[in-house]
Amino acid sequence: MDITDISYQQICSARTVQSDQKGFFNEFYLEVKEGCGGKWLKHYFSQLKSNEARILSIFSDREVCDTVLGVLENVAPVYKGKDGVFSVQRRAQADKFNLLGDFKQALAHANLAVMRAPAKDVDIDIDNGLSLAMAYRSRATILINLGDGQTAISDLKLAASYGLELKDNVDYYIKLAKAYALLGETARSEISLKIAEKLSGNIALREAFEKELSLIRSYERSQPAVAPPLASGENAALKGASNLVKLAETKEKGRFIVADNYIKTGDVVLCENPLTACLSPTYFGSHCHHCFERLITPIPCVNCSGIAFCSAQCMGEACDSYHRFECQFMDLFIGSGMSILSYLALRVFTQAKSVENAIQVANAMYENLCAHVENRQAEDYLQRSLMAAFLLRCLQKADYFGRRKSEGVNPTAVELQVGTALLGLLQVLQYNAHEVFETKISEEHHFEGSKVVYVGAAIYSTGAYFNHECWPSVARYFVGKKLVLTTIKPHKPNQLLAENYGPIFTKNNLKERQRALRGRYLFDCKCMACQENWPTIHKIDKQVRFRCPTPSCMNVLKFPKDLAKDVRCARCRKNVSLKTSVAKIIRIEELYRKAAEEMHKQNVSEAIEQFKEGIEMFFEIAVLPHKDTIIAQHSLIKCLADRGTTFM
Repeated sequence: MDITDISYQQICSARTVQSDQKGFFNEFYLEVKEGCGGKWLKHYFSQLKSNEARILSIFSDREVCDTVLGVLENVAPVYKGKDGVFSVQRRAQADKFNLLGDFKQALAHANLAVMRAPAKDVDIDIDNGLSLAMAYRSRATILINLGDGQTAISDLKLAASYGLELKDNVDYYIKLAKAYALLGETARSEISLKIAEKLSGNIALREAFEKELSLIRSYERSQPAVAPPLASGENAALKGASNLVKLAETKEKGRFIVADNYIKTGDVVLCENPLTACLSPTYFGSHCHHCFERLITPIPCVNCSGIAFCSAQCMGEACDSYHRFECQFMDLFIGSGMSILSYLALRVFTQAKSVENAIQVANAMYENLCAHVENRQAEDYLQRSLMAAFLLRCLQKADYFGRRKSEGVNPTAVELQVGTALLGLLQVLQYNAHEVFETKISEEHHFEGSKVVYVGAAIYSTGAYFNHECWPSVARYFVGKKLVLTTIKPHKPNQLLAENYGPIFTKNNLKERQRALRGRYLFDCKCMACQENWPTIHKIDKQVRFRCPTPSCMNVLKFPKDLAKDVRCARCRKNVSLKTSVAKIIRIEELYRKAAEEMHKQNVSEAIEQFKEGIEMFFEIAVLPHKDTIIAQHSLIKCLADRGTTFM
């Protein structure tokens, strides 16, 4: 590897720890690196053989410990808190726009009021400590006017749970009656209305209620994407995988997924929930921190205002596990500039049922997944060790280990195990994590101008075993955080099922792909596209390379010059006719054309079936690269992604 490739590799590696060069962690790392000197790195730190020894050294070795301890001692909570005055102001604006009939603006202000409102009794000088309850009540009113009865009911219940007085509260029961009516739940609506009538003693209440309700149009809620079933059921040995696949292992490739049986085009071979997943900070204001669903009516953490959830359920699940340790450090994490992979490493611990369980999970990942320890430089180990120490210090300050006897930075025996495991995770996540994406579509057409938007990252225990090829044999998409892999070609038993890690032959030439893969993943790709140096999509001709029709012969034959004559196969030494194969190619091209028409009409299911049939037939008689088949596979990938998480 020449010097430019080594530099590129170092840049790629550094970015998996520190994603923002403006963050303070980069300054911390450079200060330690410059302070310790090249001799210490080369002659001492580089000779350490274990992650535990590396973590111990940065806390105890006199060349670095003063700087490390000096920075880590200053780690303290930094987060966006609540602001009752701001919440009251936004609520007033929301009520104003609601009266004016501008419900979109009203909802935007109400969301801000909810996000910044202190919880019950936090600030009794503002709204008698009921700011959050009153913000939810205001938002429920707006949601009813928007016709969204389901979310309005949720907000009304939250208002009650945060202290809204229900006794003699006529307005509350009228709102509840309207919300139930919008959902078509007549019996519940009638009960709520009767309570309101009884509390008010107003016999004219029903007439006004029905008149107001008649002016509201019910909200049509879009249906979320649904994860597909696995082909042939779930594999007992591989979490989330189909029974059609198995795990293989070689010295050269490590562990990887292959077919255990014949697999058809379009078979779902993986549908897996992540071991852990983290939303990118860029999307903290637009997506649920827990399930990644896009936010319409955010539900806040009761302590911080920096993140939001899509429902009380997601908020409860997050705050009962990982967020209670991360909450007060969210702005510190963002300010550090740490990468999404560093968030993932931390989340393995914060979401675990116990410290012991987290250590066990982290160590298992380090033992079973590729970390490329043999290729790491001392500077890389130092940077990751410092990030592990920073994350460990945040856990200490968040009382993850319970109340410590000392406020000192130096780790206890258990904390050392956690720091060691964090360092291991920072190595394996570099090569095994997935970027989670959703597909942006337009209202006019789902496929014209659609694009992938990356919203987070996750680690999948089985998904991590899928190897790379520069033209994949599976399509990847996500339903929320769930990873779905579907085949885009047939597979024979023991044939590799391959993902694509980014560099793809249709866009990048061989030199570009190999450089990118060496720099980011430290391997030289030997897939068929690389071995045969396939041209990019614009340079592929439309010639077909046929399989020899002789059973068991693996030779490939060119398109015949004269269909009336047999072709001599150089491998099996037989004269063979390609008439049937040529006839099938004509049928395949017709299937691709019809599929493209259905795709243009946005008849997604019909397009998928046509593409599947054509691709399946192609691989019976021919081999890649074939321009029309590659375009068909690419189109199939887009159709399958449309079944995942999309937004406009």
